[in-house]
Amino acid sequence: MTDIYLVGVGGQGIITASRIIGEAAIQSGLNVVLSETHGMAQRGGSVVCTARIGEVSGPLITDGKADVILSFELLETLRAKCKASGETIVITSTETWIPLSVSTQKADYPSIEDVRTQMNSISRGILLIDSKRMAEEAGVPISSNVVMIGALAGAGATEIDRDNFEAAIERIIPRKIEENREAFTNGYEEAKRALQ
Repeated sequence: MTDIYLVGVGGQGIITASRIIGEAAIQSGLNVVLSETHGMAQRGGSVVCTARIGEVSGPLITDGKADVILSFELLETLRAKCKASGETIVITSTETWIPLSVSTQKADYPSIEDVRTQMNSISRGILLIDSKRMAEEAGVPISSNVVMIGALAGAGATEIDRDNFEAAIERIIPRKIEENREAFTNGYEEAKRALQ
């Protein structure tokens, strides 16, 4: 069983990413249960999705029980830390979406080092992925979510193989197929390199 907790902000493609994970799990012959919470997502608010793969009966992941935190934004990584334990791998984009509370100087935005230190202290480890740059290099700037799916696959954090992830991406996003394949590969190879 693998419990994946996906977090980010509206507009980053978190729901699409969870659908890709779900499709890849099904293609792998695995049971999967997905959920999404996206309240103020249209205004750049928090988005949370879960993907529970294996013999599970419900979509909720209790605190301290995520196997993977897949975060698409730095501040959201810290907001998800209640789901982490010493067994959790954290895969986070270094992308930042500054919330109103920070832009009006009512709060501070964490640095990459702050996030690394805090998450390393409570998890198995953290992979920092420059997903925005990698998506731009692949020619699909809006596909940083595909880069992050690649990083999830490259980290070996699920029982889903690379081919099934790639087929799921093509099925869920049937445009810019070659570019999205490159975005996926960029994330995959970065995660593999970081774990060596």
